[in-house]
Amino acid sequence: MTRFALIVSALITAATGAAARDVTVRSGEHDGYTRLVVQVPPDTGWVLKQTKNGARLNVALEDVAFRTGAVFQRLTQNRLATLSQAEPGAPLELEFGCDCVASAFLFKNTMIVVDIAPGTFLPPLTSDIPALALPKAPKENLTPGQDQSIAALELPLLNLNASGFEDQLATRLLQGADRGIIDLNIAPVGPRASVGNQSLLMPADVELNVQVTSILDTLNGLLGPDVPQLERRPPCVSSAELALDDWSGERPFAEQTAQLRAGLFQEFDTIDKTRALQLAKLYAYSGFGAEAIRALDLLGERSVETKRIAAIARVLDDGPLTEPNPFTGLQRCDSDAALWAALTEGRLHEDANLIAIEQTFARLPNHLRRHVGPRLSDILVDGQELEAARRVLRSVDRVETLASADTTQAKAMVASAEHDAPRTEALLTEVIGAPDATLEAPLALARLVEKRWLERGAVSPQELDLAESYTVEFRRSDIGLMMQQTHAVALMLGQEFDAALDVVAELPEDDGSAETLNRVVFVLTERADDATFLRRILSLRQAQTQGLTTDAAIAVADRLAELGFARQAQALAKRPQDRLKRGERARLRAKAALLAQRPHQAMLELGDDSTEQAVSLRAAALQAAGEFAAAGELMRASGHVEEANRLFWLADQTEKADQDDGTKFSRVARTTGGLTASPLRVPEKPLADAEALLQDSADTRQRITDLFAMLKEQ
Repeated sequence: MTRFALIVSALITAATGAAARDVTVRSGEHDGYTRLVVQVPPDTGWVLKQTKNGARLNVALEDVAFRTGAVFQRLTQNRLATLSQAEPGAPLELEFGCDCVASAFLFKNTMIVVDIAPGTFLPPLTSDIPALALPKAPKENLTPGQDQSIAALELPLLNLNASGFEDQLATRLLQGADRGIIDLNIAPVGPRASVGNQSLLMPADVELNVQVTSILDTLNGLLGPDVPQLERRPPCVSSAELALDDWSGERPFAEQTAQLRAGLFQEFDTIDKTRALQLAKLYAYSGFGAEAIRALDLLGERSVETKRIAAIARVLDDGPLTEPNPFTGLQRCDSDAALWAALTEGRLHEDANLIAIEQTFARLPNHLRRHVGPRLSDILVDGQELEAARRVLRSVDRVETLASADTTQAKAMVASAEHDAPRTEALLTEVIGAPDATLEAPLALARLVEKRWLERGAVSPQELDLAESYTVEFRRSDIGLMMQQTHAVALMLGQEFDAALDVVAELPEDDGSAETLNRVVFVLTERADDATFLRRILSLRQAQTQGLTTDAAIAVADRLAELGFARQAQALAKRPQDRLKRGERARLRAKAALLAQRPHQAMLELGDDSTEQAVSLRAAALQAAGEFAAAGELMRASGHVEEANRLFWLADQTEKADQDDGTKFSRVARTTGGLTASPLRVPEKPLADAEALLQDSADTRQRITDLFAMLKEQ
């Protein structure tokens, strides 16, 4: 195994990788595992290595930079905690938030697929496993007349890798088919589902009396989870089959509607299903989603075509889909279906055909472009396709006579993704004050408050009043809970700490409310005075305290430790659900242990942490234990000479201090050394000896005076 790893590493090092480039990392949640997909050029070398509580992905591309900005937007589980890259060209470091392992495979020669699933990390197999011992075959001397052709059929299995064995096996199978010995059952062209190893090697109708195995087959699940099977994707729908351009004629809408409605009911009030279907298409093409749904209800039946019409109608009516989406998985298609798949699914897939989506959008009639353009722009921004979002909005501007609130809000979202804070704020403020902004205004205010929270800005009294009024106005609507959460964060940014926490206490217990609580607690920790902070934090319910994120718990515990509340800080720093930032939490526990007069526990918490803060805490623990000399050695090794001199002076080991650097405690150590020196005696000359003692006494008093003066220096 070690030899295989060395060979792979050598191949990656020797490969002529592409020039410096960005590599996009996309993500997705699946049942039982989290999947990352890294798009690379064809024939790019790569290695995935397991690490403790994580993995490391090396890609043989010069100065490669991994784009991971959109990874966590699509993850809902906690299997992947962080993604980082130290510098361009460095490997991609994965840190897990669970007891997980990673497996990887190459798909279509251009996608490195990394799957993170629950499992136990085991050290890699090494050469400690003894090689398989095979008996040596006895040499036989064949007579000159004996048939030697059988030797050509011998397969040197032990000298072949998997690829070489497959090549020779395929050659033998083809030779057998040519001679009529075996029959080959060739699979049809197209995608195939992953199958077990036995069915891959042998036809289904052959008895399994021959089997090829290796030592890896006896290891069962020790090598990590199996590679999940690739999802089956639905077939694409062509533009001709959808035929959106044929849903309306050239005559005015009123004339077409009148003609279809006039012939809708036949004799005995039976419905003309053809006309009802045409009427539904006309309504959907014209942007009337609710009317199209009503026309489809007249049919009393469901088909693939009616499901597509209903899905498009609900997109135009900004309503949720009430049945399975007929456009699921079609964003990859080179047809009009790609656009409607993106709009109905509400997010951009990693295999989305952007060219087809934009071309379909450009062919839409003007009123549909104005209607779906802002929504499509938001989807593209969420998918990190900013340039495509700009093109969509420019297309909307060309057909829009007056700027609408939803278009302005979409532009604000693009500006936010570009990190253009002044333009974002100006556009959101414009949406809030727009006369046609009914639902867009509260949504724009929510985004503005979120922007202020990310920047740790302030909220004006007018914006606070507006947030409170929207909370009351939309309390029974779909955005009522979101406006209540926005109001709580706005109050906190406006320094209304008690009112904000009172609003949070009224929220239902769900993920959105937990996020709001964390935001409120962050601002409370950063801005509130000590009395307000302690009164509100110490009165939180147990469920609220356990609902804090790791970052929020660390921030609160740090301030509690600074205020001297060791027990509360210790409880927040050792919560069992926290798995991230182990070093910071260990240092907080050490600080709390020092406050509780437990220096040995503090040193145990620090372990082998070599950060500067850990060194300072370790030195403080040694001081608390009375080990001043050891603390001085530690501080001198970390470069803090002045502090080391102070500790050596406290340990009464001034000879170890650096007395020549001119700092405060170097002079204190030098003066103290002079005080401890024995006076020079002259016993054979009593008068001179007495005079020397008097002079030494005067010098000692002066040194003590100087020592007190030096200790008073700041």
